[in-house]
Amino acid sequence: MTDTAVALDGEDGRWLRAVAQERDSAAFRSLFDRYFARVFVFIQRRVEDPELARELTSDVFLEVWTQAGQFRGEARVSTWIFGIARFKSLEGIRGQQRFKRSRVVSAGDDVISRVPESRSTVTQMGARQDLRRVAEAMERLPRDQREALDLAVIEGLEPEEIAIRQRISRETVKTRVSRARRSLRRMLGTSDGPR
Repeated sequence: MTDTAVALDGEDGRWLRAVAQERDSAAFRSLFDRYFARVFVFIQRRVEDPELARELTSDVFLEVWTQAGQFRGEARVSTWIFGIARFKSLEGIRGQQRFKRSRVVSAGDDVISRVPESRSTVTQMGARQDLRRVAEAMERLPRDQREALDLAVIEGLEPEEIAIRQRISRETVKTRVSRARRSLRRMLGTSDGPR
């Protein structure tokens, strides 16, 4: 089995393949639902402007929809999506620094009409409120815990990868992530924090 086949074996890979080959809006919705909140928080922490973060997050998913066929399977689908998010964040930051927005390529009506409609306004408002609460709670975490949780949950890295990045032991990574999750559950008053 090739690396590409391995990368496309999972649920994300099946959904992305369906988007690329069949323009499957249900598969796209599944990817959107799984990654939207994580991508939004990932971008907002970098651009520090909620409105710009929402716009860039939408750009990420438009890119996923239009460029699904370009995914080569050399990494996980989540890595590819967050790579797009990182690029869009950098574009957004450059745009902020130049006091103008990053370049936007106009899409024709036929492209826009094929993109699945977003969730209802009520659902979107609830999701935004939830995201705001989580983002505010994460900002109150100690920096070392926040960074470890960000790498684990938002970027989807394994404890070994986080340990290398933060130059700490694997056990310390697990402790930081566990403490961060406990603190978030306490702050948000829920029984389950970010997974």
